[in-house]
Amino acid sequence: MRMIRMALCWLLLLLCHRTTHAQEYAFGFKTGANYSKISNLSTIILSEPYFINYSITETGRYGWHLGIYYDYNLVDKRLGFQTEILYARQGGNVEFSNYERDFHYKMEFAYQYVNLVGLAKWFPFEKTVALGAGPFLGINVATRNLKYTSWGEGKEEAFGTDLQQQQQLRNVLRGKNNFGVAVDASWMIKDAVKINGRFYWSATSAVETQANSYNFIATKNNNSVWELSVGFNMSSFFESN
Repeated sequence: MRMIRMALCWLLLLLCHRTTHAQEYAFGFKTGANYSKISNLSTIILSEPYFINYSITETGRYGWHLGIYYDYNLVDKRLGFQTEILYARQGGNVEFSNYERDFHYKMEFAYQYVNLVGLAKWFPFEKTVALGAGPFLGINVATRNLKYTSWGEGKEEAFGTDLQQQQQLRNVLRGKNNFGVAVDASWMIKDAVKINGRFYWSATSAVETQANSYNFIATKNNNSVWELSVGFNMSSFFESN
């Protein structure tokens, strides 16, 4: 939490910086949608084929993000830098079906992150289109937000309710912070609106497996996110007032 507060204070100081060089500095807010997926969830859950007629599938999650950004562009050069703080809903799902017993369940890893992003940018076509890349840190603020639902004729009372299973699974499978790289492409429209596409890939695991009686195993897993957003440049508004 201390790191989050320091990062917020630093970015707010930047946003409060008034400048007469609109082409050099820009700040504003952005929002949009994202699609995320966590790899190797099926390996964690079912590392060996204990069943005969079954399937286990990893699926992605749709979410959204909201945050603020600050741009600094080098004058008369096609280089720049961008920093961001974003709140984002990301994660992944895994679905299991035992067709022999007609038993099915779904686990939703519905994580929430505060993403700190730093990008180095290159402008191939003056200042309208930018390509960027850089590191990001995703601070998981909902590490136990795992949802469990089950259904089918083979569902037994001995397993307990879905809520009981969910509470136990939350103690076994914990969300972690992410650190990795972001690749970015953006298009600025009349110095006011920025259309942005981005891909995140975490070099660290998104889920940590604790000691358990489910036969879950610990294995390397990665969080990948596709993001589409629209940003609004507020610096021109402040300069005009």
